Amino acid sequence: MDLHAENGALTPIIQTERLTLRPLAPSDIADLHVIAAQWPVVRQLGGWPWPANLAFTASRSVPYTGQGFVWGVEAAGKIIGSVAVTRGELGYMIHQDYWRRGIGKTVVAAALDRAFCQDNCPVINASVWADNAASAKLLCSFGFTHWHTRYEQAIARGYPVLSHYYRLTRPAWDGLRNTAKSRNSGA
Repeated sequence: MDLHAENGALTPIIQTERLTLRPLAPSDIADLHVIAAQWPVVRQLGGWPWPANLAFTASRSVPYTGQGFVWGVEAAGKIIGSVAVTRGELGYMIHQDYWRRGIGKTVVAAALDRAFCQDNCPVINASVWADNAASAKLLCSFGFTHWHTRYEQAIARGYPVLSHYYRLTRPAWDGLRNTAKSRNSGA
């Protein structure tokens, strides 16, 4: 892993002008709980309860120690979302006040790059509810392809919802990155 604790503080994984991607910590619970209390966000998540549950949020406000990684997305000193690839599955959420600003695209690109290039994942899966066109569009912009559809229980919604499954292979990601590099270099 490319970060470590120094004097109790976790160092950032990725730092840009406007965002820091870093492990979540117990001190992030208040910011994360604000996001968990936003119905437009939580209704699109597969594993978060509604209404927001502080104990559940606390269980997600810790550094992840399983297979893969979970990063908090920090802007202006507060957590505005998270992005993760755990057990080969991509997931993300962004505070609704930060939608349509390119943040999702930035954090998903960083997560895919980490998962494929450093963690050497052969394939990454993702799923979106059928009524989440924005996330489906985001996934497709990275080369994800649809491979399966089925109904699943939506925890926050309390009923089964049609879910679309997407996957992205390492060769497809490499091809997309090489195409982007060629365009950027003028080749």
